[in-house]
Amino acid sequence: MKAHNGGQQAMLAHQEIVDFQPQWFKDALAKQPVARRVPFRNAELHFLDWGSPNPAAPPVVLVHGDGAHARWFDFVAPLIADRHHVIALDLPGMGDSGWLDAYSRDIMADAVMTMIRAAGFTRAPGLIAHSFGGFISLLAAAGHANELAGLMICDFTVHPPEGHTEWYADIEAPRPTRIYETREAAIHRFRLMPEQPCANQFILDYIAAHSLRETQEGWTWKFDPSIYPGFVIGTDLPEIFAGLTCPLAIMFGANSHDFEHMTRREANAYMCKLNPKAAFFEIPDARHHIMLDQPHAFAAGVSAQIASWQIQGCFDN
Repeated sequence: MKAHNGGQQAMLAHQEIVDFQPQWFKDALAKQPVARRVPFRNAELHFLDWGSPNPAAPPVVLVHGDGAHARWFDFVAPLIADRHHVIALDLPGMGDSGWLDAYSRDIMADAVMTMIRAAGFTRAPGLIAHSFGGFISLLAAAGHANELAGLMICDFTVHPPEGHTEWYADIEAPRPTRIYETREAAIHRFRLMPEQPCANQFILDYIAAHSLRETQEGWTWKFDPSIYPGFVIGTDLPEIFAGLTCPLAIMFGANSHDFEHMTRREANAYMCKLNPKAAFFEIPDARHHIMLDQPHAFAAGVSAQIASWQIQGCFDN
């Protein structure tokens, strides 16, 4: 069963869609990580660890977006794990991390640092975070810059005050996720948020299959719907972003989406003005979900930035 992706796949020409697993993808998946857990707020956090090729290898921490999970990086982490110690996190209430009694941006940021410390790195890690994970990692870096070699935010936008939106303001109560009778039916209904087509159908199918949990009633999504009611983004992100003291990089998909109040490129220019020291670059032919559209370019961009930070001595904190 193929992930229908909310009909978005129909936007692509049939010949553009890759619906078989290439050999590189199979080779990457063959490099299995170790699943690790750490206690957190009467629950457990889960992360994946690809191990260290040598004691001096720069550590890299990968953080997923909203409603996603660590296995979004199953095929990316192995592309860089031969020269970096890579882990991928499951944020609280998502993936295989436990569900909490309460959620907030500060609790999420604390969870990121808890897993980083539990990884047992001997050097400060580079934190690479996508979308919602970029928002949470921005807060983690603001509070714990001395524990990080650098932060790379991937397709998360800091908006000016007049464009601020509280993403979850209209969610007053948890809405249970839909239950599907079969795993195949659930995979078919998987879709990316924000919506976009993705030519790598084989990646969509893989992620969809690992986004599910089985219940007595059937199959449903892993994330906790209780995360969102009352979850506050906050109006202070421009100040936090401008005040970051750790090395900073910004990666965007060149074809990522615009916003109601400004284009994506205007938003990017605003971020660069807020923090002129940030290294900024785009990944060609990628939309918002960069690692799905261009996994090799995403991995290469991460490696290049890690190498730059290594030359600057950022991993010697």
